[in-house]
Amino acid sequence: MKRTFLLCAIIVLLIMGCDSPQWRYRDDCYYCYDEDYTPPPVPTGVYSVTGDMSVRLYWNPVCCSYDFSGYRIWRGLSESGYYYLIGETPSAYFVDWTACNGETYYYAVSSYDCWGNESDLSCEMVFDTPRPEGYGERVYIVEEYPDDAGYDFSSYCVVPYDDDYADVVFGYDDSDDSYYMQATDTDTDILIYGPTCELSDVDWAPEDGWLSGGSVELYEDYSYLIWTWDNRFAHVRVTCLCGSYIRFDWAYQTDEGNPELVIDKTPNRFAIPIDDNKQIEHKIAPKSNVIL
Repeated sequence: MKRTFLLCAIIVLLIMGCDSPQWRYRDDCYYCYDEDYTPPPVPTGVYSVTGDMSVRLYWNPVCCSYDFSGYRIWRGLSESGYYYLIGETPSAYFVDWTACNGETYYYAVSSYDCWGNESDLSCEMVFDTPRPEGYGERVYIVEEYPDDAGYDFSSYCVVPYDDDYADVVFGYDDSDDSYYMQATDTDTDILIYGPTCELSDVDWAPEDGWLSGGSVELYEDYSYLIWTWDNRFAHVRVTCLCGSYIRFDWAYQTDEGNPELVIDKTPNRFAIPIDDNKQIEHKIAPKSNVIL
């Protein structure tokens, strides 16, 4: 009874203390305030995380008065082009589920209050290119199961080791008790990235350190990057060397020449053009190099 009386007294005092009271409920309390014409602060620290048919956006929460209402997310197809509204959210997080793999999008965020005041767009240069990914893929060693030992990233599937579109082949060398991954094309390069905990640990494919048309030894919880014959980038993270098969997670960037594999925090996007070492036509390396 005392608590109810006290709450009513507080509400009456709040009403009497406001010339033109407006009410808002937040943090289990009621607040009153007058209309204003000042927009909330501009969101800062905006960055994106690349997904499969999606882009996740994060930024620093805006700290302002209790008339704050939320954020608006804007997207464009070029840095200087028109940005259009794609959604609103009350939290400093948003997922763009309308993104298509292989398309590059530019993002900005604004904040607004309950009076309709809206901040300028965020200043960070944020762009992203969604790409497909997969988990728990299983491919068998070529020495025992040659029809299930190759992998074609462009179709996201296991193929025979001698398939014309197999990018890599997996196998086991019993002479030194080791598993390996071998490029099937002299124009396909492999890079040993090193130990990782998850796919998101690899953001961009580096420019140096590639082995052309070769074979690399596989280790569990290691990441390997593949620069395919048609100038696209893939990421393989080995999760299990399981006797007759290898299990791995993968990501594949369908946008030609784009080395972005997970997170974009860099203001300058670069594309690696096709040169004389990256032929358009598909050339299959001699299969005599594959241990059978």
